Amino acid sequence: GRDHLDAGSVASPNRETEGMMDGSDPIADWPILNALLNTAAGATWVSVHHGGGVGIGYSIHAGMVVVCDGTREAEERLLRVLTTDPGTGVMRHVDAGYDIAVRTAKKFGIKIPMMK
Repeated sequence: GRDHLDAGSVASPNRETEGMMDGSDPIADWPILNALLNTAAGATWVSVHHGGGVGIGYSIHAGMVVVCDGTREAEERLLRVLTTDPGTGVMRHVDAGYDIAVRTAKKFGIKIPMMK
């Protein structure tokens, strides 16, 4: 498991994503996209679940785990997942119109399709 403070992995209008600038607080697309991207990046397991402390039916979260066994392959998977996972949160905030997310993406060279 992990924390769900990264809004790229959560749709929880009463907690983590409350008050998103674009009104996307409850939209479940972002956690599903996060789960799919983490799967493609090589996470050992990915879960999609709801509730998360706010009550069943009131949120959806994506979780992931990467097993780090000391192999080169695990190192590569870890790098991909730990780039992809928080990157989804930056992407979501760029899409929602947050200037700090745009600045962060530019600073770290994150390529975001909807960003000009």
